[in-house]
Amino acid sequence: MFDLANRQVTFEQLPERIVTVIPADMEIIYALGGEVVGRPQSSSGIVRPPEAEVAEDIGFPKGINFEKIAALQADMFIGHTRLNLDDVPTLESLGLNVVLTQGDSLEDIISLIKMYGDLLDRNLEAEALINDIENTVEEILAAKRENPVRVLVLFGTQDETMAALPQSLSGNLFELAGAENVAKDLPRLDMYPTYAQLSLERILEANPDAIYFMAHGDAKAALQQFQTQMSQNPAWNNLDAVKNENIIVLPHELFGTNPGPRIVDALQFLKDSLDSLEY
Repeated sequence: MFDLANRQVTFEQLPERIVTVIPADMEIIYALGGEVVGRPQSSSGIVRPPEAEVAEDIGFPKGINFEKIAALQADMFIGHTRLNLDDVPTLESLGLNVVLTQGDSLEDIISLIKMYGDLLDRNLEAEALINDIENTVEEILAAKRENPVRVLVLFGTQDETMAALPQSLSGNLFELAGAENVAKDLPRLDMYPTYAQLSLERILEANPDAIYFMAHGDAKAALQQFQTQMSQNPAWNNLDAVKNENIIVLPHELFGTNPGPRIVDALQFLKDSLDSLEY
């Protein structure tokens, strides 16, 4: 099989002791009836699904605990295509098959479910889950908007605030929900190719109807930091989104990381939010 980094991975038998640093993949595995012995560290303190809490915490994509993985006698590691490619030799030296994945769109998540259905010999469960997701997405998007809402989608960290591009998962979901991403033409960041550096001049020209804000950790704290930056440059006050107080914090549990099978909940949140805006 080929993983989402287009690497060929060969399995002589079904994986029995899986470890992962990707929360969405773990949720998919449990949704299909599987389990993991090693799980990602939770930034919020909440582990999803709750059944996975008993698994050993093995760190996060840029902070893997290789000693724990070895002690767990794991036979498969699941990591991220961009963040864990350099870790493959070390993991393979521990005797693990390595699968690298990403979830930058609804299509990616559907592909992941199919892949894990094959890997875990749970194709019927995967097919049922995919059908549920596709049917729910169709219901959510049944009513089309006449005019798309122009949005700026921001991702905040302790160090900087970036604009989400259509190639990101949140960008893909906003487009599905009937929004126009005003950052779509901004140049990609080298380290985070589905995000762009903020350009206030370009944003002022685009004048979004709404600004949506998300963060991997504490979204409210990151938003406060961004609002401090805004207060230092009064030009932000010229935006319709700011004038109309259309600045919305996206819920961490759906947008802090890839929500996996809960992507339909994320899409429903966006559709409801966009439909409720006044501008």
